[in-house]
Amino acid sequence: MTTPRQQPARHTGARRLAQGVGKALPPMPVTLLLLSFTLPAEASISLGSLRLSAYRIILIVLLFPALGRLMQNRRVPPAAPDMLICLHGLWAAMALIVTMGLGEGIETAGIYFIETFGGYLVARAYITTPDRFAAVVRLIFTVTAVLLVFAVMESLSGVHILREPFKAVFGGPGPHKIEPRLGLTRAFTSFEHPILFGVFAASAFSSTYYVLCGGLLNGKTVKKVMVVVGATFFSLSSGPFVALAFQMGLVGWDRITRGVANRWTILLSMFAGAWMVLTLLSNRSPVLVFISYMTFSAASAYNRVHIWTYGSAEVARHPLFGIGLNDWIRAPWMSSSMDNYWLITTMRYGIPAFVFLVLTVVLIARAQGRARRRDPFVKNCAKAWLVTFMGFALAGLTVHFWNALMVQFFFLIGCGMALTKVPATARPGQRGIAPNTVNGARVPISANPIPPGIRPQPKGQPSWA
Repeated sequence: MTTPRQQPARHTGARRLAQGVGKALPPMPVTLLLLSFTLPAEASISLGSLRLSAYRIILIVLLFPALGRLMQNRRVPPAAPDMLICLHGLWAAMALIVTMGLGEGIETAGIYFIETFGGYLVARAYITTPDRFAAVVRLIFTVTAVLLVFAVMESLSGVHILREPFKAVFGGPGPHKIEPRLGLTRAFTSFEHPILFGVFAASAFSSTYYVLCGGLLNGKTVKKVMVVVGATFFSLSSGPFVALAFQMGLVGWDRITRGVANRWTILLSMFAGAWMVLTLLSNRSPVLVFISYMTFSAASAYNRVHIWTYGSAEVARHPLFGIGLNDWIRAPWMSSSMDNYWLITTMRYGIPAFVFLVLTVVLIARAQGRARRRDPFVKNCAKAWLVTFMGFALAGLTVHFWNALMVQFFFLIGCGMALTKVPATARPGQRGIAPNTVNGARVPISANPIPPGIRPQPKGQPSWA
């Protein structure tokens, strides 16, 4: 019989997390911002040519207070990623002004900076600990579960239950008609397109598994992740499906290779090997091969291949500042829609904007990897952030993020900074302190792990210090 003392640390930490961590709501500014993502686009006000949605108003109000909080953050003070993401927003804003002129460009530039740097900044200022990150995960899962109810009704009835009433009250174009798939209506819920709803739902998968379920595979975990899978399904969009499957694959690899040395290096080597094989054996680049198979139909695959061909040509012609929101050169039969977030970002704002964004994520992931995390909870939070971002990044090859989803994307990047430092204060068995120990010495299970007045001391420091 396995006693509590003999249970693996990863299980005890995971159960503690699943039972009590992150049940509180995130800080109020964050809660309001996340809930504003679920308001339909019709719930907006117009000031001339400027559309002010709920999340834009919140970001404008919070911009300077959040900046002040960041400057006073002693736990994770301002660092290189903060500067890089700010440079991304500033460079994109400058590119819009250069390519479109002061009259039209400055308004668009201001909105883009608010949505990108502002979304990142709110997370950076208010999500400062793993516990607060867990609270964000719980709120996003709750929102996804609620939206699933509307998605099911919308998909089966063909009536857009959320957007139509808001259109009747506030006006606006309302949801546009999209051909059904598998005999079902593709669910918009509160988003501008089913594919945006699908990416939003799919992004909750790995964080639900690692943070809310503690990385355990049991009946409770299956129920929770099936909520995310169900919400993603009713978008009936290939991009979210691929993002969800990719996250499942990474979670599966994490489970089956637990205890294997250098397992992530092995996985990266496998990806690199597959990339080289495709490069040598295919007459198309690996990116084109990947894009062409991430679709429901041959027509969509054909169109996305041409989007990559014409879009990358625009990048080559305008590498520094891009083309802004101006029209891009393409075949006469192609629409102006470009379903590739990474390509359209580079094409519109130039290669430097793309580089600043990618470097931000790389530095955050690197800082998380260098942090010494012995606590399963903090490790799970870091895994959740990285796998979620990778799912987002993969979906971005066939999806363009805009409006609320783009803000959520930058908000997620900002959340990653909270996981680059191990919390300074620790509770027994929760923050790097082994359970049932006092200053490194084991005590009976029934005893109070840390008697009143005694604090755990770092190695080499006397207990009376």
